[in-house]
Amino acid sequence: MNRIGTILFIFIVYLSSQVFTFYQLQGHSFNKWIRDNPLLMALFGLPFGYLVIKASREMIKLWNGEAWPNRLIGFCLGVVVFSFMSWYLLKEPLTLKTSICLFLCFIILLIQIMWK
Repeated sequence: MNRIGTILFIFIVYLSSQVFTFYQLQGHSFNKWIRDNPLLMALFGLPFGYLVIKASREMIKLWNGEAWPNRLIGFCLGVVVFSFMSWYLLKEPLTLKTSICLFLCFIILLIQIMWK
């Protein structure tokens, strides 16, 4: 897999795992089935955990053994997904503080991906 393909794979895995994690941790607030089935929601996390481990290995290889890009990219994608989903599903507003943090996450993502 080439560099762009690997980055795309990692982003898809990280984004989908962050979406699922949002449902695992916040779903009880807006979904009765999730509220009533916490053990099943925890078990559904196993395949996502496995995929994140695989994506993490690929990212560390991609950055020549460095772990920091993996951590920072995962963190920033988590912040972006959580912000969007809490706005969309929980109707929480995007405050100026949250908007600035999102902007900083995008800057961190760009630095991690573009800076060699």
